[in-house]
Amino acid sequence: MNWQERLADYAENEEILQVYEDWGETEYLKEVIHVLDAYNPDWNKEKELGSWAAEFILDVLEETEEELEEWSREERCRRFEELTEERYEDFRSGHQFARINNLAIQAGNADGSGERIRQMSEEEAEKEGFPILV
Repeated sequence: MNWQERLADYAENEEILQVYEDWGETEYLKEVIHVLDAYNPDWNKEKELGSWAAEFILDVLEETEEELEEWSREERCRRFEELTEERYEDFRSGHQFARINNLAIQAGNADGSGERIRQMSEEEAEKEGFPILV
């Protein structure tokens, strides 16, 4: 499977390519995505983890990599749920801080108000930052 072609719109995000190259053929990626969907259905949108979702997924999968084959599906999902509970909010907060900071730089904030930044943030919030291809 040629992930680079399917992910052409996300080529600047090397972590997304890495997720699909390393884990796209595995049940593990599907299980993590299932856990994230249950935790927050908007996890892959910019208003949540968005473009940082790939880093989050890699973090979860790489931490559990040595045990994945030993665990049952239920054990893996339980561990993925635990890690999501522990780490999701930190990743989301970091992503939102960086996203708003970048929008402020783009807006130039020349008028001294945050209205343009809020408008840009709302426009970007629903964009898919991580494509679900499994």
